[in-house]
Amino acid sequence: MRLSLVMLTAAAQALPSLPETVVVETRIVAPAGTSSPSVTKIDGEWLAEAGRVDVAGALEGVPGLLALTQAGEGSQTSVFTRGTNSSQTELLLDGRRLSPGFSGSYEPGRYQLSGIGSLEILRGASSSLYGANALGGVIDIRLRDPLKDDRSTQAKAEAGSYGRISAGLSYLDRNAGPTSTAGVVLDLSTLRDDGWRNNADRNSAHALGKAVWALSSECQANVIFSADQTHAGLPGQRTASGLDDPNDWQKDTGWLISPGIQWSRNGFRGEVFWSHSESTVTSFVDGTSFYGPYLYHQRFLLSRDELTVLGESEINRQLTLGYGLTYETTTFDQKALDPFSLNWRDTQEGFGAWLRTDWKVTDADRLRVGLRKDSFTDYSGKTSYEFSWLRALRPGLTLQAKVATAFRAPAANDLAYGTSQNKPLRPESNLSTEIGVRHVAEGPFEPAWTAVVFENKLSDLIDYDPADNYRTFNIGKARTRGLELGGEVRPAIGWRLFGSATWLEAEALSDYLGVVAAGERLLRRPDLALSAGVEVRPSSAWVVGVAATWLHGREDFDFNTGSRVDLPNSLQLRLWVRYSLSSATDLSLRVENLTNERAELTSIGYPAAPRSVYLGFSRKF
Repeated sequence: MRLSLVMLTAAAQALPSLPETVVVETRIVAPAGTSSPSVTKIDGEWLAEAGRVDVAGALEGVPGLLALTQAGEGSQTSVFTRGTNSSQTELLLDGRRLSPGFSGSYEPGRYQLSGIGSLEILRGASSSLYGANALGGVIDIRLRDPLKDDRSTQAKAEAGSYGRISAGLSYLDRNAGPTSTAGVVLDLSTLRDDGWRNNADRNSAHALGKAVWALSSECQANVIFSADQTHAGLPGQRTASGLDDPNDWQKDTGWLISPGIQWSRNGFRGEVFWSHSESTVTSFVDGTSFYGPYLYHQRFLLSRDELTVLGESEINRQLTLGYGLTYETTTFDQKALDPFSLNWRDTQEGFGAWLRTDWKVTDADRLRVGLRKDSFTDYSGKTSYEFSWLRALRPGLTLQAKVATAFRAPAANDLAYGTSQNKPLRPESNLSTEIGVRHVAEGPFEPAWTAVVFENKLSDLIDYDPADNYRTFNIGKARTRGLELGGEVRPAIGWRLFGSATWLEAEALSDYLGVVAAGERLLRRPDLALSAGVEVRPSSAWVVGVAATWLHGREDFDFNTGSRVDLPNSLQLRLWVRYSLSSATDLSLRVENLTNERAELTSIGYPAAPRSVYLGFSRKF
């Protein structure tokens, strides 16, 4: 059964066939037909055909998600999942948690998509499986399987507007024989871009890889790794004159290595892995806000280790039991490189244990229950749960109702400067409810569609107390709720129509630093986002696609004037064309913001990029 996507994503994917399995919802490979309407899987080849180059671009148009970049592709990115903050969505690499920064936020724009297998996205509270930082959802970058996918070597290059030059190399090989027992996949990419804003140049290099060994028919060993380095200017806040800060810059370096073992036997599937990751961020930021002048020159060092053991047992044909344990330790080291910043060092430990059941009550009804307990050394622990009921209304049509809780752990910068009145911080909390319907296309010309209604009740949000030198405390409350619609249809051979709509109400229930008051809309989130597109294959050599995204009803905060501002509606078009010179050689063209729409996507910090054109070349060997 093919996977029905809540949005057959981004402004741009070609979908010749749909994926058959998903991992992100259960942490174990599961049939796509058992996934919820809040799961989306995007194939890496489809992303390549549509000209998507990083995780942020791939998320564009997914219902319930808003991905915003500061200065275009590869730059700093914020991801808002169902209206939650950008620090409340967890980022994984093949199920291994990547290290967030000192603020608890990830940088999805740092991760290039050259040769990846797929992206899997789970929207909604997910802490009963993933623990801290999965308050809004989970994004999992999935690498290709070197023991199953085709051997290949592909080189890519692209050049275009604003001095952009990028290159990538994807390699997959395995040993010969009737059954492969060892294989490796490696994806390398590099990028140079002058940027379209003042002080927005970027130079980066990135590597992703995986090696797999089949120790027996029941057991595999693997090693997953990632390394990246970026040096970029930071455009900073926009001023009344329209100029950007010419001084700010940031350098990021990081790496991850994670060996693991997977095995299965007689209805049991298990996995154990250890991950070690390190990152260094050096930044220089100066300027003036309505609070006055500021200057920060700091280096942030982070080292993280995680040991996870998880398993799943088929008790009988009706009942499956999942369980797992996680231990992690993270060392933070903040170094002041100017007299105004603070030196701070801390090591935090955490332990989590979870249990999950999947009970097929009847032929039509399925009940899933999850429970997880997390404890930490530097702040209060948290218990998370999930209750999910699925009913097959008829073949191809499934209804799901879900209630779950999730949390986001306090980040390093929440703890570094002390807490208000020295009170311990509690993790931020979410009580999430949703009801969704998913229709799977059974025939070649039958539409596939999904609809999800959701609500998040957020509490214990971490804020800064102006009466106590802006030290942190738990006070913030907010609510987000909305409707997600998505679908696609292939009305004729070579044609694909797709679209999505998200209505979102995101409201603060308490004041936040004078930027948002109780009853006001949360910043940057549109109340309505529409996406629609068409892709045509007039022959085996050509692929042509065009898509539009419209955002309505947004507000932002201008730190230069100390006031909220209304943002204009934004309509942006993108075009992609691919022509195959041969079975091994492709030429590509993509145009972002085709009509040069200048409406700012998020005003002050994240304005819309002007029209840009890129030409690409790829060759398989």
